[in-house]
Order: sequence, then C-alpha cells, then structure tokens
Amino acid sequence: MAKYKAKTKECQLIVKVKLSSGEKINERELDFFTRKYIRGLLKAKMVKKFGFTSIEYTGPIGISLFERLKKPITKYDFLFIIEQIVDISQKVQVNSMSLNKVVWDIHNVFINETTREVQFIYLPLENVEKEADIIALIDSVVYSAKPVQEQNSDYISRFVYFMKGLPKFDAEQIEKFILQEDRSVVNTIKKHYAGQSGFMTDKPKDYYEHYDCDDEKTGLLEEATGLLEDEATGLLCEEETGLLVEEEETTLLENDEQVHFPSLFRVLTEENISINKPVFRLGKEKSYADYFVSNNNAVSRSHADIITRGQRVFVIDLNSKNKTYINDLPIPVQQETEIFNGDRLRLANEEFIFYG
Repeated sequence: MAKYKAKTKECQLIVKVKLSSGEKINERELDFFTRKYIRGLLKAKMVKKFGFTSIEYTGPIGISLFERLKKPITKYDFLFIIEQIVDISQKVQVNSMSLNKVVWDIHNVFINETTREVQFIYLPLENVEKEADIIALIDSVVYSAKPVQEQNSDYISRFVYFMKGLPKFDAEQIEKFILQEDRSVVNTIKKHYAGQSGFMTDKPKDYYEHYDCDDEKTGLLEEATGLLEDEATGLLCEEETGLLVEEEETTLLENDEQVHFPSLFRVLTEENISINKPVFRLGKEKSYADYFVSNNNAVSRSHADIITRGQRVFVIDLNSKNKTYINDLPIPVQQETEIFNGDRLRLANEEFIFYG
C-alpha cells in the first residue's frame, strides 16, 4: 500500500507518495493526467531514485481535511466541502479517468483554509481492483464536522438521513440536496465546469508562475476562487462570488466553552462525554465512532447516533445487534427517540446517564 507524506514549502503543499513493491504506475495515464491540469487535483510528477519509484504532488498550501475538521465549521463551508467531493467525481469521469484511482481518504485530501478549495490526489496505478469508496469519505466528513454556534445546525442530520436513503453514491442527487440547502455553494463551484482544464488557470506557464508566489502565498487567484473584482470600484462583489458571507456566520469559535453541549456519563468508567456534534456516534469501532466504547463486545461497531436538534436531543439505534434502551425500554431501530435530562441510556449492557 502506498505511503503518503505531506509537507509545506514556501507557498506550496508537497505530497510525496511512495509506492509499495507490488504497485506500478501506469505511465501513459500519468502523462495524460499531468497534461490536463484538472482543477481540484494536485499536480503530479514521477520521481525515480535509488531504484524506488514515487510520485510527487504539488499544489497550493493547505492542510488535510482531517485537521481542518478539528476546528468548528459553518454550514456554508460544510456544504462547500461536500460539493467539491461531488464536483471532482464528475470531473474525473468527464475526463475518462478512474474514480477508484482518486485517494478518497480524509487524511490525504487537502484544503486551503483561505480559499476553501479542496485538493485531491489522483494515483494512476495499474490493476487497481478496489471500488471507489466516495461514501466513506463523505461519512468521514459528516462525522468529523463540528459546527459553529448557529441558530440552526439541523442541516447535518438532514444530510445524514438523505445519504442513508441513497443506495449508492449519486453525484447528481447529492448536488440537488446542496442546491436546496444553499444554491450559492453550487453556483460558486460550477463557475469552473466539470472537465475544465486548469487548476488555477488553463495556461501551464501561469500555473507555475503562480506557485513562485510573492504576496499571494495562500494559493489565491481571483479567477480561480471565483472572487470577481468590480472594475469601477475595485471592490469584491459578494453577490457574484458566493464566497463572501456575513462575518458572524463565518467566524470560528476559538473556545468551545462558548457552546453548551449535552453530555453522557458512562457508569462503568465514570467518564463524562461531551456530545459536541449534531450527529454523535457511539460504538466499539474506533474508526466509525465519535465515542469508542472500549472493553464491551456486546456493543455494535456503529451502535447508536445521538442527534442534537436545537434544544432537543434524540437517539437513533443503528440496527445494533443487542439493541439500545432508554430507561430500560428498547427504542425502535432507525427511528428518532427523544431523550431527556437524567434519562438512562443503555447500549446492550453498557449504561450511560444523559445530561441535557
């Protein structure tokens, strides 16, 4: 399995991918890909050194989505990330490339925090048999997202239920959902149509000159980010970009204590667990759960979700093997059941006390 190592140098993000002994680059596909400059994919080149083959990717400075989602996020930014996942899947298919050669891993997808642009790695290996698991990436984003304090954060739970209703990844249907939630997100990203050449521009000379940077060390290009300047005033036009929103909506909370979160008290270990996301998952599988229930095989991998909707909190059993109980009464599978302050929540035989 390939190994990824990311670093920043001056204004660039550099990701080095070292291939395992059984992996081989499709050089013809790599050559095609490197000449396309598809916006949203990091620029690649093959490196051979000491008998080992690797690929080096470059792009605007950024951090992994995993790191970005440790910080609070607005509804607009959440939808902006999801739409870019949809958009890159469309671009890859339009260019007759393989979705299963895109790295759909939240740790190896990168975002420029200034422009909000998401960058993906396309790894043109031969004989790739695994299916593209785009749903897994979207799930990772959903369950990692921690919204800022907004009047309404129901959009994440709405999105979760919408996704559960899809039998498989469907770019068109997901985009329709985003259009209904915030049309400006789709309009901003679709200023650059699927399959259009050029990450920042369709001219390679300008592309590389951009990375030499001077004052623009964040990867910003006005044309690329959709920021349009009014010729008469020199001001950025909010209505045309969709990138500029009200300041109070984009301000990140630097101190989580400003938000009141409900909590759980785990009786066995006497832990206090802050339910700090609209959709908070409990289970015994670390990679799936927001709280990992250790040392209890009766608990399912993804056992239950706790949904915070305004001032009300609900529990959903995720078709667990040994059921979910509130005050010793089993709750229905895949249905919201409201929970109140002081209620006892039980996953199989693992007991918690809920504090609202």
